[in-house]
Amino acid sequence: MSLTQALNAARSGLAASQAGIDVTSRNIANANTVGYTAKSVDQTNLIVAGESRGVTRLAAQRHVDAFLQQQIRTENATTSALTAKADMLTRIDRMFGSPDSETSISASIDKLAGRLSDLITSPEDSAARLTFLNQAQHVATDLNSMSRTVQDMRLEAEQNIADDVAQANTLLKQVANLNQQISQRVGSSLSAADLQDQRDLAINELSKLMDIRVNERDDGTVTVFTGGGQLLLDKTPAELSFDQHTQINASSVYDADPAKRTVGTISLVSGSTKIDLVAAGAFEGGSIGGYLELRDEILPEAQDQLDEIASQLALSLSQEKVDGTAATSGAASGFDLDTGALQDGNSISLTYEVGGTSQTVTFVRVDDTSALPLSDTDTAQTGDTVVGIDFNQPMADIVADMQAALPPSVQVSNPSGNTIRILDDGAAGTSDITSLSATVTPTSPTDSGTGLALFVDGEEGKFFTNAQGAVDQKTGFAARITLNPDVVEDDSLLVTYQTAGGTNSAGDSTRPVDLYNRLTQAGRAFSPSTGIGGTSSPYTGSIASFAQRVVSYQSTQASNAKDDLASQEIVSQSLQDRFDSETGVNVDNELSSLLVLQNAYSANARVMTTVSQLFDVLMSIGR
Repeated sequence: MSLTQALNAARSGLAASQAGIDVTSRNIANANTVGYTAKSVDQTNLIVAGESRGVTRLAAQRHVDAFLQQQIRTENATTSALTAKADMLTRIDRMFGSPDSETSISASIDKLAGRLSDLITSPEDSAARLTFLNQAQHVATDLNSMSRTVQDMRLEAEQNIADDVAQANTLLKQVANLNQQISQRVGSSLSAADLQDQRDLAINELSKLMDIRVNERDDGTVTVFTGGGQLLLDKTPAELSFDQHTQINASSVYDADPAKRTVGTISLVSGSTKIDLVAAGAFEGGSIGGYLELRDEILPEAQDQLDEIASQLALSLSQEKVDGTAATSGAASGFDLDTGALQDGNSISLTYEVGGTSQTVTFVRVDDTSALPLSDTDTAQTGDTVVGIDFNQPMADIVADMQAALPPSVQVSNPSGNTIRILDDGAAGTSDITSLSATVTPTSPTDSGTGLALFVDGEEGKFFTNAQGAVDQKTGFAARITLNPDVVEDDSLLVTYQTAGGTNSAGDSTRPVDLYNRLTQAGRAFSPSTGIGGTSSPYTGSIASFAQRVVSYQSTQASNAKDDLASQEIVSQSLQDRFDSETGVNVDNELSSLLVLQNAYSANARVMTTVSQLFDVLMSIGR
């Protein structure tokens, strides 16, 4: 080999060694920085002292299992969503208390019944009355505090969504910038492995925020889509926007209609196109998806449970049933019912038979006609047809609206005043009126029955009647429930229920006994919207037993979320370990390679030095 050939071989060897050192150094640096990197394999010539090894390609190649990488990102999204849910469900569980805790909401209601039992024994004892009222105030305060906590957590979820959307925009811009650099390097036949590693890291972080799909192009760049197929990044990134709300309460809801939406939504903005990604169902996973589910489903359900407890407390103690009186008109028979005491939300229950088949219709007084028509699920009772009636219109129109909901063989009329008369078809004999009654909320604590509006809606003492409207009265009632100020001012009302014809005695336990029976009766039906019971078979029991069921439900939810997260973390880690073993960098091996490359570099440098010295000798001979 001539000196010139030796010099050229050494120069090639130096270049090859330098390229190998560059790739290996980046592998080690990336591994130390991010924990793993897709391994880059240098395939440049390595020439040491004239000996050639390998194949002649300039750029280092990455070896990545794209399918496995997508699996990891999908599981990342699931893990992040479960992490968000497990955290907040654990906090909700602590708030409700454990099923056997003395401080749970169900235990507080049990104590209320116990204090009422003491009052039955000593109705004239002012200390017993005060003790009962203190416990009632404790129950109301607990419900107020728990409701505030739920809404604070919804607001926290809203803030977290805003933060995650901002981070997603940053990551999309970062990926777009790296895409551009990668394209330039690949176009110049240079290694882009380190840039691709940085891009993969950014995409992995994005997959923790939302469910994404990634497609790689031949030029080394990628496109990014949501799990639902909406384009997030092509040549340039789309922008995600979030109209964050700084105040949230129980009536704040997500709706695809912007006019009805009172919480933030995430929009995808690309040029002149704007897509509501929440309405499009783009967030099945990721922390964003987890926080959306918490804000719009999980936490509202917890609020529904609190509102159901609060509303049942108020209604059970205050409502009175008014039975219709028998009425006839010729051969037709049925009942008369005075509707004068009906308040917004109070109801009339009619049961009749036509052709031997029994039917029940529940007519609900509705003052806010925007709530009409009502749904059959607006009452927890099963098998009834629910019909909302505007009672602020003339009686003739009220009768017409009720008649429209009934078959012709059941006749509705208004014989006088506020009286509704419902009769069968008389001689025809095809119908029969079984019963007619009203459930009303008396406006006076005395001379209206033995019930008592102990709990009211707000500090001004508004009666809770379960009124239906654009926002139902029950929505957020747990945050507003308080003791009736009239009863707080005059605790004798816990015993006094009649004044007409003489006040009942201070030692009369009639009202406390009735209130105790109402509070502990096992036959109350609870709304399926709480997640307890179903539409066809709502949970039926006492208020305390329902509260106990809610406590157990939340405990189970939190436990399941923790278990799901633990299982999911195992799945995610297993996939990551597999990915690392197949495509990741082994730092020990890379260090060994680096040592070989450094020795090769030194050897080629020594060859060049020797050739240079030989040239000097030859030149001196010539002189």
